[in-house]
Amino acid sequence: MQAIKNYKWRTNPDIAILEFIKDNVAVSVSDKLGRIIYANDCFCAKIECKENELLGVVNSIFLSKINENSFYKNLWNRLENGCVWQGALNYKTKTQKLIRFETTIVPLKDTKGNVESFVFMYLDEVKVNQECYEPSM
Repeated sequence: MQAIKNYKWRTNPDIAILEFIKDNVAVSVSDKLGRIIYANDCFCAKIECKENELLGVVNSIFLSKINENSFYKNLWNRLENGCVWQGALNYKTKTQKLIRFETTIVPLKDTKGNVESFVFMYLDEVKVNQECYEPSM
């Protein structure tokens, strides 16, 4: 299997990178009102939902009450002005389990420069930290 991955990397690195992202990075896309219009399998698995349960739902239903409303208001103001936002966000899964994601949100603009949607990329912060601190053998 490793030989196949190495071959794919040498022959078409763009496809290899996209496959890695698809398998390891949770991604969702929201319209400018915050309604989810796309969620990849990785995101759905992490929050314990199927994509059809998420489509059309305002992304804020997953937000925990750990951060104050002013935090989210500032985050959305930044995004609506076309700026990328990075930081940690807390979500609740369908079963009410709290999960913390290192998140990057990228506003996408139309041809006139108006924000029309947002791409959310999530790394499970707990998983990242566990991998960093595993003892080496």
